[in-house]
Amino acid sequence: MSALNVFKELGAEVADEFTTYHVRLRVIDKLVGGIPSSPSVIKGWLKSRMELGDRDLQEMVDKVLHERFPNGQPSPDELADALMETDAAPSVNGFKRIPDTGELAYEGRCMKAALKEFMNSAYPGTEWPGKTEVAKGFRKGLMSTAAERVFVDEVLIGLGVKQPTGVEERIKHVITPQGPRSSINRVEYVQEPELTFTLRVRDDFLPMQAWSRIWQAGEQIGIGSDRGRSDGRFELLAFDRA
Repeated sequence: MSALNVFKELGAEVADEFTTYHVRLRVIDKLVGGIPSSPSVIKGWLKSRMELGDRDLQEMVDKVLHERFPNGQPSPDELADALMETDAAPSVNGFKRIPDTGELAYEGRCMKAALKEFMNSAYPGTEWPGKTEVAKGFRKGLMSTAAERVFVDEVLIGLGVKQPTGVEERIKHVITPQGPRSSINRVEYVQEPELTFTLRVRDDFLPMQAWSRIWQAGEQIGIGSDRGRSDGRFELLAFDRA
């Protein structure tokens, strides 16, 4: 049941105000997960890397030993807990899963946020094609207008796999109150996934020329985490009006 159906049953002459678009895209290289893992997962990873004598981790370990345990040797659990409390603590990011199938997924809310970013890149400011027909007198830019008029139907967009292609450990440099530190970020990624989802656009207010410019911007900006490293760039395969 929906508002459209309810008012039709009440005898109102109403039409669907939303136009549906079916979208399909393929990530060119890696789609990187951005959902933080639980503290227990991070702690287990820290302990395993310490046991292996990870060189990148050793700098953090040495600083924590010097600052927090100057007079004794902590247990692995104590040391892992201390590392997790630092400003430069490592993080482990991955993907959500679709509950019924266990398939890895990209969140629909993240896709909408990405679309708004693409729109702002393609049409910064307050002028954009189609504005005069739909938003006369609006002072809003396209990104703000899209927040109220463009929606991704899916809560979770499946990536077609149940396990990540791999895991990468990336060193990041952060500034803390104690000065510059190195931080280790462990990320899961899926290689070249294909995503299919549904857009619902109120009043179908953007012409195809505008959508073309928006998606061309999006292909270069990308989706997912670590876009600054050019991860998540994609090619649009289909944008079909239902």
